[in-house]
Formats: sequence, structure tokens, C-alpha cells
Amino acid sequence: MTQERAALRVAVIDDDSGFAQVLANRMDSAGWQHRVIASAVPPDELVAMKVNAVLVDINVMAEEGWSYLERICGLLPDLGVIVCTEGATVNQRVRGLRVGADDWITKPCHPEEVIARIEAVARRRRRNSGAREAGPLLVGEIEIRADQFQAFVSGQSLDLTRREFELLQLLGESEGQVLEREKIYQRVWGYSMAHGDRSVDVFIRKLRHKLERRSPAFSYIHTHFGVGYRFAAETAVPEAETPDEGGPDQSRKTSTDVLPASA
Repeated sequence: MTQERAALRVAVIDDDSGFAQVLANRMDSAGWQHRVIASAVPPDELVAMKVNAVLVDINVMAEEGWSYLERICGLLPDLGVIVCTEGATVNQRVRGLRVGADDWITKPCHPEEVIARIEAVARRRRRNSGAREAGPLLVGEIEIRADQFQAFVSGQSLDLTRREFELLQLLGESEGQVLEREKIYQRVWGYSMAHGDRSVDVFIRKLRHKLERRSPAFSYIHTHFGVGYRFAAETAVPEAETPDEGGPDQSRKTSTDVLPASA
């Protein structure tokens, strides 16, 4: 048994008593502290439980499931949220991940897979916690504050969602490096990117808009076509003024209009 398993505290919101009991047995064997709840609890109560992760079947809340999911996803930076439900379409799964869920598991599923996914989410959250202790990250005019799960320009918040912040934090920590789309997806969403998934491009576009609005003097996110993205604070240079030596800097020149046509 690892120390990480022994330290986890998990809340399970699910009215499937058979599934919940089997999962509870696995968590007992792993040495986890857990609480199984058959109905939705107020988000503040989840905070009071001091859990690392919440496993939730949104069908328990019927038509209120999506609004409840959005509320708990915004609770705490360290809180991992995993949806475990049945009958979801691809669009519903994508919607859940975009509102802030860390993972989505489709029932029927094996309890060991659920345990492994909870562990993976907890690891990512703990890495973020370590980054908060390291202090703010400054890039150009942007101050990335992991302790507040937010970024600022001259004290003004960029109003980032949790997923947008996680993406910005990854890019900022890798300043100057070209990150492949697949690597970005793996690090931020937590699992392999499906063929044709454009989530990274969609969130890059949202980030660009917010960065340009607060810090228009700089271009921050630069596309390397067919590969991925690079994060660096660069002053916009008109194409006509680009130095001839060594050829134009394509990543800078296209920094404000660089998404693939299919994004």
C-alpha cells in the first residue's frame, strides 16, 4: 500500500448501492477514508469533509445534475471531480470535461479502473498544490497565481475557469518550449487525446482572447503548425518590420491568427 493511497479522502455520490458497496470495499482495502452518499449534498458540505476527490453520478440529481456539477467543479483548486455515470453521449462527456470535471467514467465499469482514475486525478491535484507553494509565475505582464488558481495583469483578474488556468499554468511553466497538443491534453485533461478532439485548440483560443484583452501589448501563445504551442511574451512585430536575417519569425508573425482552420 502506498502512502498516497492511505492519505486519500473520497466522497462518492451515487444511489447505486451495489456499485457503491463494491467500490467502498476497494477503498477500504486501499486504506482510503471515504463517505458514500446516496443523494446530492450541499457543495459547502463537501468542503467541510476536506476530501481530495468526489466521484459523482450526475443522474442522481436528475435535471439538476449539470448545474450541480458546475458548482462542485468550482469549489476548491485541490478538489478532483470525477463523473461516473451511464448512458452519456460523446457530447455530454465533452460538456462535462469542459465545465471542469477532471475525468469521466462510463458505467458499467470495473471498480479497479475507478480507483486508478481517482488516484490519477489526486496526483495531478497534488502537483498543482506544489506549484502554489513555489510562488507566483511572471511572464510578460501576466502574473500566474497558483495559490488563487487565477492569473492577473496589473492586479486585474483574467477571470479564468479552472481548466483555463490549468492550461495557462502548464504553458507558463514550460515557457519557451514547444508542447505537443497530445502532451498538453495528457497533462491537463489527464488521459490520452482521442483522434479529432479539438479541446486543446478551443481552450487555447479562449485563453488568447482573455490574454489579448488584458495585455494587448504582448503576444503570448504561439502556434507551431502540426506540432503544438509555445508560450512566451513577445512584443508584436509587424510583418514588414521583421528582420530579413534568418527569415521571418513565423511563430511571432502569426501569433494573433494561428489556429488551424478546423478549430
